[in-house]
Amino acid sequence: MLAKKNSSVFLSVTLVFVFFSGSVSALNDDAKESCNAVSSLINDNDIDAALEEARWCVEALEQFKQAGVSKLFHKMVEGWKRTSLDENKAMGMTITEAVYEKDGDRIEVQLMGGAGGGMGSLGMLAQLGMMGSGKKLRIQRRTAMDMSQGSRSELMVNLKSGGNIIFKSKISIDDVVSFAKAFPIAKIDDARAVK
Repeated sequence: MLAKKNSSVFLSVTLVFVFFSGSVSALNDDAKESCNAVSSLINDNDIDAALEEARWCVEALEQFKQAGVSKLFHKMVEGWKRTSLDENKAMGMTITEAVYEKDGDRIEVQLMGGAGGGMGSLGMLAQLGMMGSGKKLRIQRRTAMDMSQGSRSELMVNLKSGGNIIFKSKISIDDVVSFAKAFPIAKIDDARAVK
């Protein structure tokens, strides 16, 4: 049993280091320390401590990757100024929300998906909406769905990495689509993809 735990922890840590080998140098010192400590804790046969440090290491790497995605929510997009940016993580789901404003109008942008790309259960529910009624279109080589109702424009873009980006506003759907075409959807999608 101990050998099996050792193998699992060692494999997890090895995969984490291989996956982020080019980025680890930019991590904060606490995260580096946790990632580096796992191997020596395994060698000391302190599996519980190794598992704890490995969990922290993975959490820190996910936060580091998410921070890279958040940077792609540019401060300006086609004359629209970002006025807020919030990130939340719950139940394996990461939600990044931003508000863009221009001439008294606003567009809310919401990125939903699993912490390392993919979708949590809430993202899967939203994905089901893509099968519902509404006009389908292509934006940056991704499937989008006009889900507008009444005076509220809503556009959901399905990401190749899993999850979606939703644009909501009281402006016309044509203006929302124009904003979405200028928004860095493909770059965000690529940054979230598990490589």
